[in-house]
Amino acid sequence: MSYEALMIVLIAIALGSYFKGAVGIGLPTIAVPTLAAFLGAEHAIVVLTIPVAASNIWICWRYRKMTTDVPNLKISLIAAGFGTATGALVLAWLSDIALLWLLVGWLGLYLLLLALKPDFQLKGEVAKKTTPVLALIAGMCQGATGIAGPVIASWIHSYRLHSKTYVFAVSLMFLVISGTHVIAIGGLGLYTEERIIQGFWALIPTILFTQFGMWTTPFISPKWFNRCVIAIIVAMWIKLIFQAILY
Repeated sequence: MSYEALMIVLIAIALGSYFKGAVGIGLPTIAVPTLAAFLGAEHAIVVLTIPVAASNIWICWRYRKMTTDVPNLKISLIAAGFGTATGALVLAWLSDIALLWLLVGWLGLYLLLLALKPDFQLKGEVAKKTTPVLALIAGMCQGATGIAGPVIASWIHSYRLHSKTYVFAVSLMFLVISGTHVIAIGGLGLYTEERIIQGFWALIPTILFTQFGMWTTPFISPKWFNRCVIAIIVAMWIKLIFQAILY
């Protein structure tokens, strides 16, 4: 990899890590396509599992006192973990392209709901009943396609949590799922010495810029925090549409 390419990759990881620390999402969305352009999709995904898992661990540790602020947390984690473990089996009969279009439809409906009702909030008895289902769907999407970000980002966003609590909640969900992903990739023997070394080098900009993002979160107004989250959700939606069209 040339110095110019390396610089582009490092900037992408740093930018994605900043958004990860500031609003809870964005690292894989920004870094994976950039790294894949130089190393290939599988190589990029395997390498980035290490910094992605590390960023989630770091955020969850720093915000660990916020566990009581997340609605229905225990059942969500159990359902997400179960969904991840069984997703490939349950959804094996659906093709990848069908799953991609289902995710496109999911985000499209959520964005339409926000356009029609900007103050929509999932709460009360409705939240209690739907949370296990949404967590299960997120885990199943990860287990079947490796893509859970769109479901988690939109689902947790519907709670309308405080900015730091939102960052913690999505990171905790991603930690359960990304941890399972790391174990699965290790079991398949996809971690080579080269990829592990690259993954650990990627930890340097990841931790630095994740922490920088966490420092800036308190200075982002609720209005702009909400706009940032929605902007990243829209970016995920557009990326999924192109991925489905070009499949």
